[in-house]
Amino acid sequence: MKSSTESSELKAKPGISIVAPAYNEQGCIEEFVTQADLAFQENGYSGEIIVINDASRDNTLPILLSIQKKFPRLRVISHRRNRGLTSSMMTGIENAGHDTIFFTSSDLESHTREDLPKLIAALDQGYDVAIGWRTNKRQGFLKTLLSKSFNAVVRLLFKVKFRDVGWVRAFRKEVYYNIESMRSDWHRYFVILAAQQGYKVKEVPLRFYHRKSGKSKYGRIGLKRIPGGFLDLLVIKFLISFSKRPMRMFGTLGAFLTALGSICGLYVLYLNFVALEAVGTRVPLVLLTVFLFLTGLQLFGLGFVSELMVSHTEKQKRKNS
Repeated sequence: MKSSTESSELKAKPGISIVAPAYNEQGCIEEFVTQADLAFQENGYSGEIIVINDASRDNTLPILLSIQKKFPRLRVISHRRNRGLTSSMMTGIENAGHDTIFFTSSDLESHTREDLPKLIAALDQGYDVAIGWRTNKRQGFLKTLLSKSFNAVVRLLFKVKFRDVGWVRAFRKEVYYNIESMRSDWHRYFVILAAQQGYKVKEVPLRFYHRKSGKSKYGRIGLKRIPGGFLDLLVIKFLISFSKRPMRMFGTLGAFLTALGSICGLYVLYLNFVALEAVGTRVPLVLLTVFLFLTGLQLFGLGFVSELMVSHTEKQKRKNS
């Protein structure tokens, strides 16, 4: 028989919303829900399992609907059209009934029964976000190279030490509402956005499992997401570094181009009045001078306008708060 202390500890455990997108996962969706339900039972957690059916074209939705009676914790939310992982993540979080979110995939590459207690333990230690690090993942040379390159760029741009930013994670719901608005395919940058806002993040080693059925939505190597992924990194870097201080970027670029244009202009004047060369023979240089100078001035102007917009936005936020 459990003591009163043990019972109070179980009651004190926070409710958890497991959020998992599913797209054409008929071969593993029932096993995923079974694992998630066992994770609740074995650890004394209360909560719910939210599966977002992202307009699957196979039997994923019928299977989910057929097992709802068997798993009372299961909630199914369906998109009418395929909207991607980020949108599915947002749908799940915004419909979650608990303040602790565990976001994972439903393809069984992660093991919710093992991972949930490890990440929740990190939150219990005072961290705001806990992320999984795939310690045993083995893949082809090219995919490994691309993955390591991407994570190296992340560490370089954002001065973080994460080794795996795109895996399972647990966090408080307030983190989601206090970071930059999520956009398409930004789910993998959630941890970066949270860290840049000052939230404490802990990386937890987890085991990776190969798919039992179905296939990756990004192909065997993941080439589909590479161009957009690196461009998104630059956008996020801009938002974090310059969205509150746009003149720092536009002003710096404007000053550089204006100075370069001025140097070219002085050189043209030197050629015309000192070296006594005909300017007509230097038309490309003259055009470059005008282009650099005017572009620099335009960037200065854009910086001033951006500063006014940021100032106005901040004032509106203060009024609404």
